[in-house]
Amino acid sequence: MRILIVFVFSILAYTPAALACGGAPCGDACNMGDAPSDSADLSSLEGERAAFSVEGMKCGRCSAKVVAALNAIEGVKGASVDHATGNAQVVFQAGKTDSAALLAAITATGYAATAAQ
Repeated sequence: MRILIVFVFSILAYTPAALACGGAPCGDACNMGDAPSDSADLSSLEGERAAFSVEGMKCGRCSAKVVAALNAIEGVKGASVDHATGNAQVVFQAGKTDSAALLAAITATGYAATAAQ
């Protein structure tokens, strides 16, 4: 019976938001001090541009996780993600990647995302 209680508690403790934030619930483990000091300036980069709306980010650690996932894609020249507004901007080289691959990378980090208009 104790094992069942521990198992149920473990499932309840690890919500999707907690998993997205590295296994620690946002709020206690994450704070605004984790936020990047400024957004990346993408204005000087040439290439295709894509914008996304990302839901569920609560701190700078969350946005850094999304930026790292986007920058790991071949053809991405730069990415900027703001956890407070949920906006993500990406500059990429057409032919090496596309908006669908970028969207897939964001959702793979555990956050819901849609292409912004």
